[in-house]
Amino acid sequence: MEWYEHVTADAKAAYYLTLSEKILDKLTNYDCYPVVRETIDLCWEWVEEKKYTGSDMYMSLGDEDEGFYVISLEYDPFPGDLQAELVYWCVFYAVFFTIKQAYIFDNREHKCPQEFEPINDEFTQGEFMERIRKVDGYQEEWAERLKEYLLANYPAGSDKKIKREEMISLI
Repeated sequence: MEWYEHVTADAKAAYYLTLSEKILDKLTNYDCYPVVRETIDLCWEWVEEKKYTGSDMYMSLGDEDEGFYVISLEYDPFPGDLQAELVYWCVFYAVFFTIKQAYIFDNREHKCPQEFEPINDEFTQGEFMERIRKVDGYQEEWAERLKEYLLANYPAGSDKKIKREEMISLI
């Protein structure tokens, strides 16, 4: 069995968000960085406090002027910068995974927008890990340390709250 079958939904989302945070500096020179940062913060607020519904989070993503989803629709937001593109897609999968978890938490998975259909544990783990392993500076030990910590502290069925700072300090 895979590790993610033994932890809470919050722990799974925190795993992707934490690893994304660790490589996010590769986007700081791009105009989209404030939107990306805000979107990750929104996701952490859901993980920590369930502050938003899945629908609220999705609507924030889709804001036609400033939403995170708009970045991926631009012609080429990272011209010639494969590292920034890889990081963006890692964040994209982390965000989409977290939002889908919010829909599931709200018992509204059936209302989840169509583009979230392929987002599940196996898909996200595969796509996310495929990209993050190609990011310069990424260390496999970060993922392993997070997995071990989450398995020990946030087993499936646990209602223990996750804190962003705690997760980030692990790696």
